[in-house]
Amino acid sequence: MLSRSEDCALFLGRVFVAALFLPSGLSKLMAFSAFAASLRAKGLPYPEVIAGILVAAEFLGPLALLIGLWPRWTALALICFTGVSLWMTYGQSGLSMLLRPQQSGELFERLAIIGGLLFYFSSGPGGWSRTSLR
Repeated sequence: MLSRSEDCALFLGRVFVAALFLPSGLSKLMAFSAFAASLRAKGLPYPEVIAGILVAAEFLGPLALLIGLWPRWTALALICFTGVSLWMTYGQSGLSMLLRPQQSGELFERLAIIGGLLFYFSSGPGGWSRTSLR
């Protein structure tokens, strides 16, 4: 049984992580064809399908995170989304970016987001969630 302060900390953590993903997911949802076109320009196969999966993960994942639904699946989906976006951004140069930390702030920020989602995966949503109200 978690204390109130732990439940509050888990809830605020969920809100802050969701705040990272939700605005971007909403903007990609509103400009879906432009997002799919940007994936096509990067040479990805089936850009509409990939765009649909990424937009669903980036928009529906934070909503489930806020509510506290399916914590492990939500964490895994957002971890996969963040990993795919890292790969699409850095590709093969990701390893060299790890070796030059002064030039890779965004890379380390995304790795920190993955770390936070791993904490969510292991700790669960806490008492202030839909999962614990059932």
